[in-house]
Amino acid sequence: MADVLLMANEYRQAPQDIEAEKAVFGAIFFDVKSDTAMVSAQAILEPKDFYRTAHQEIFKAMQALVNDGRPIDVLTLQDKLNANQQLENVGGIAYLAELAESTASAANLKHYANIVHEKAVLRRLIETLTKNMSLAYDGATDSTELLEEVSHEVDQLAQNRGNDDLRRIQDVIHEFQDNLEAASENDSDIVGLATGYPELDKLTHGFREDQMIVIGARPAVGKTAFVLNVAKNAAKSEKVPVVIFSLEMGAVDLVTRLVAAEGSIDSNHLTTGQMDDEDWASLTVATQSLSNMKIYMDDTPGIRINQIASKLRQLEKDLLANMSEEERDENPHPLGMVMIDYLGLIESGNTESRQQAVSEVSRSIKKLAKELHTPIIALAQLSRGVEQRTDKRPVLSDLRESGSIEQDADIVAFLYRDDYYRNDDGEDGAPGPAEPEQDSVPIDVILEKNRAGARGTATLMFNKPTFKFADRAPEYRAGGPENGPIPPANLNNSW
Repeated sequence: MADVLLMANEYRQAPQDIEAEKAVFGAIFFDVKSDTAMVSAQAILEPKDFYRTAHQEIFKAMQALVNDGRPIDVLTLQDKLNANQQLENVGGIAYLAELAESTASAANLKHYANIVHEKAVLRRLIETLTKNMSLAYDGATDSTELLEEVSHEVDQLAQNRGNDDLRRIQDVIHEFQDNLEAASENDSDIVGLATGYPELDKLTHGFREDQMIVIGARPAVGKTAFVLNVAKNAAKSEKVPVVIFSLEMGAVDLVTRLVAAEGSIDSNHLTTGQMDDEDWASLTVATQSLSNMKIYMDDTPGIRINQIASKLRQLEKDLLANMSEEERDENPHPLGMVMIDYLGLIESGNTESRQQAVSEVSRSIKKLAKELHTPIIALAQLSRGVEQRTDKRPVLSDLRESGSIEQDADIVAFLYRDDYYRNDDGEDGAPGPAEPEQDSVPIDVILEKNRAGARGTATLMFNKPTFKFADRAPEYRAGGPENGPIPPANLNNSW
C-alpha cells in the first residue's frame, strides 16, 4: 500500500501559482519610478521561491539591477539578461513585455509574494519528506538520526516563513511601554523568574525569557546542586514548568539531590537508607512537595541539541493543549525555565573541531531561548588554568573550549568556594594545615557578565550534606565569628 502511495505522489503536480509569480513581476514593473516594490518583494522572496526557472532568472536579474543602482524596466532587464546570457532562456523580450503589461498593483505585491513564498515552502516540505522517506526505505540510516534530521529540517522551514522579523520602532515602543507599566505596578524589582535568593535577584532582577544563563565552576564545587535549587525554587514559588536535561547524572540521582534539598535531609542517609524517624517524616513532606511541582527530566546520554529543541517544542505543544483558550492567549509560551547539565556534553553535528562544535551548541541554545521565550541555564566546566593561579576566583577566560559561550550568554556566573582550595598546599608548596570539614560553607556567585544589570557577587550558604543553598544568615552578613567577615554584594556597572 505504501509503495502505491509513493508512486502516486510522483505524478502529482508540485504546489505552484504561476499567475501569482507573474503578478509579482507586474507589480514591480508598475512601480517603475521607485524601488519600493522590489524592496518589499526581496523582504519576502528569494529567487529559488519561484517555480519556473525563467522566473528565477528574471528575479536574479532584477536584484542585480537594484544592486547596480539602475531602474527596473523592460529595457534594463533585457540588457541584464543579455549580459547573463539568459534572455532567450526566459522567453525573450516578448515575455518580458507580457509581464510588464500585467495590471497587477504594487499595493497588492505583498499578497502576491506571500502566495509565491507559501507554495515554495510546501514544495520544500515535500522535497524534505520525500528525501527522508527514501532514506527510511533504504534502511541504511539509523532511525534516531533520521528522525532528528527530519525534525531539524522541518524546524528550519518553519523558522524561515514570511517577513515578520522587521518591526517598526513605534510598535516596539508600545511593547516597551507595556513592560514598563507592568514593572511599575510590581512591588518587587524582580521582573523575571526569581531564583529564590534575594541577594542574587538584586543583581539579576530575576532570570528573564529569551536569556541564556551560563553557570561555570570547577568540578565538585556545587554547580549542579545550585541550578537544581534554582529550578526547584522556580517550580515551587513561581509555579511554572521547569525542564532539566542531565547528560552527566541520572534522573534518580537528581531526584535524590532535590529531595535532600527540599527536605533538608543528609543525602548520605538517602543513599544508604540509614534513616531516623525525623528523616522519614521529612522525606514524606519533601516528596509530596516535589510531586506537586511541574518538573520534567531527561537523562539521555549524548543527546544532540536538535533533540533537545524537538523535545522542548513538543512539551510546549502538550502544555498549550492542556490550557484553556484564555490561558493560551495570556501565556502562549508556557515553559518557565530550562536547565542543561552540562553544555560541553551536548552532541553536535559539527565534527571539524571540538571548539566549533561547542560554539554551534552555544549559538543554538541562545536561539532556542529566544524561540521559546524562556530562560535556559547551561552549566559549563572551567579549564584547569584556574588551578595554576594564586587568585583562584574564576574569570571569563576560564570558560573551557569556546569564547562564543561568553559572547552568546546574557549572564555568565561563576561559583567560588574558599574551602574548596583551603586544604591545598601552603606557602612555598608545603602542605597546608588540614581544617575540619564544615557542613555549611559560604559560596560566591560571581556575575562576570550581566547584560540586563550590574556585575557583582552574591554570597549564599551551601549545605554540602543536603545539597541545599540558602541566603546568608544575619550573623554571616555582618561577618560570622567562624568564617570571618563576608563583604556585601559587590556592585559594578556592566558597561
